[in-house]
Amino acid sequence: MSDLKKSSGQARLASRELFQMAQRLFVEGKHRESIDYYTEFMKVRGKTEIALLSRGVAYLKTDQADKAIDDFGMVIDMNSQNVRAYLYRGTAYMVKLDFESAIKDFNITINLKPDLGAAFFARGSAYAQIGYKYEAARDIKTAIIISKSNINIFTDICEINRNQLDKAIAVMEEKEPAPNILLTEDEINTVKKWLEECDH
Repeated sequence: MSDLKKSSGQARLASRELFQMAQRLFVEGKHRESIDYYTEFMKVRGKTEIALLSRGVAYLKTDQADKAIDDFGMVIDMNSQNVRAYLYRGTAYMVKLDFESAIKDFNITINLKPDLGAAFFARGSAYAQIGYKYEAARDIKTAIIISKSNINIFTDICEINRNQLDKAIAVMEEKEPAPNILLTEDEINTVKKWLEECDH
């Protein structure tokens, strides 16, 4: 084997080990450490969708929303159909209280994947934050109907942005002169149950 092929093979092996370590640390909840390994992996292999997406989520989970937005933006530049990149970037915008930008990303997420209940819930939460109660209730009702199959993604968003989701539910519980457009008590209890499950 030539020296060039040998060093190329060693680089591939090293990059695979870096990526596996990054993933393991991420799954173990060691998000700061995983960021270092994803970064090293990208130095060896270049930026890939999965590495950028994973590092972006790790940035979100370590309160680094701006860096997360940058990583998700690079994923979108590589693949404008990457649903999770829009969903997570919208979540990062919510962390920054930029609800209008969040809604734009959730709109794209829903256009790309109309059966993703987590996206409807996230957009509903963003609408609630800016006082669009009708739109918020409509989206959260839709999320309740279709979220059972996507609860794992909902849980991920919940862990990242729990404070904003709690505020959105509080807004939806307020009394209104036209209560039929808001969430019913059963619907609010369903969402509260989801939020409680995030704590376990």
